[in-house]
Amino acid sequence: MSKLDNVVQAIRSDLSDIATDHDKDDCDLYRFVGVETSRSYNFILDAFYLLEDTQLAKASFRDSELRDLDFGKLHLLYYGLLNACYMQQQATLVLCRELGVTDGLETIKTADIVNFRNSFSAHSPNRGRGDEQHSFILDRHAMRVGRVEGCSANHVSGHLSLQANIFQLLNDWDDSLDKVFDLIGERVYGDQLCQKI
Repeated sequence: MSKLDNVVQAIRSDLSDIATDHDKDDCDLYRFVGVETSRSYNFILDAFYLLEDTQLAKASFRDSELRDLDFGKLHLLYYGLLNACYMQQQATLVLCRELGVTDGLETIKTADIVNFRNSFSAHSPNRGRGDEQHSFILDRHAMRVGRVEGCSANHVSGHLSLQANIFQLLNDWDDSLDKVFDLIGERVYGDQLCQKI
């Protein structure tokens, strides 16, 4: 299990214990995670659900036999994976905002996998702004061998090519998330983090 999985599981388990204690009320749930309002608490819970769902999507991608899939399924898998990582980025940033975690976020804000998502599964026809707007095409044959790559023939430079091993991008992403979830775990548990996780 990743640090993200461990931290989310530990916090959700403790929240469940607090919620089932009949002598406790909702303010005890808020206090446990260090927020003051139900609005902040619900942002945290929703982010946890989204993170759990997107972890499933990433695991499914890793378990797929890319060479055996038709191009339509490959596109769905790649689009899904890249967007799942973007959703994780946004959920993590919301968690950090609500919990007051401000350090160590640069690596997830500038993650390569999100850049690839923006180029190949979100803004492929309209990447950039104004005179610098260009389009990308994803190389379908590269997907079969675990690569995300493609090019833009209408980039201001004349030609722009992006390429990476999708599994390396994903591993780098998970490493970045682990560092942030260390901070989130420390924020909630303080010195007791190692005992909980």
